[in-house]
Amino acid sequence: MAENCGKCKKSIAKEGLVICNSDDCMKKFHRTCVNIDDALYDAIQKNPLISFNCEDCKNQSPKALAVKLQTMEEKLNKVYNGVNQISTRMYQQYFQFGNANNVDPKKQTNNLIVVGNNCNSDRLQVVCDYGRWVQVGKFATSTSEDDIIEHLAEELKINKNLVKCTKLVKNDANLSQLSYCKFKISIPDYRFNELFNENIWPSGVMVSPFTPRSQLNQNRI
Repeated sequence: MAENCGKCKKSIAKEGLVICNSDDCMKKFHRTCVNIDDALYDAIQKNPLISFNCEDCKNQSPKALAVKLQTMEEKLNKVYNGVNQISTRMYQQYFQFGNANNVDPKKQTNNLIVVGNNCNSDRLQVVCDYGRWVQVGKFATSTSEDDIIEHLAEELKINKNLVKCTKLVKNDANLSQLSYCKFKISIPDYRFNELFNENIWPSGVMVSPFTPRSQLNQNRI
């Protein structure tokens, strides 16, 4: 089905047309209807940085343009944050497998990404991602959440405020009747894999990824 020019409303062919570059518009025009000469038309075809916007889009109110710019900025921020998270995790895995020990400092480039690893200071407030949890047990029922937090803060040299810990017992549970208890634990994503280091846990402690009960029930269906 042939499309019509956004200005003269007549049928338009693939050759000799221009498209409005606005995402909300994308109308097609005869290039002669919008006064685009041969030189400009060739430039638009060859250079993706050169775009065409129709008169309606050019005449939009400042408020409408501001909303569009804000939406674009939000999308770019999401992409930027996603790239940063991926880069951080790749960097951690790179060093986790010992490759860092094989790098000659004299041959290192300035492009190396560095992730801060000092978690002992309260002076600078950093927003951390807590996307994953582990389940840890078996501990004596007298073990408290504070005990776990203090232990990890000492073993990992991490600020205890960055350790999240919850005892996995029912609210009405009688601890005296339990033989052991478990905890779910999380630390910032950029150090999360360190929770699976057996050397930081007492002998006999089991560490595994934490799966919410609701998700377990879904998997059984």
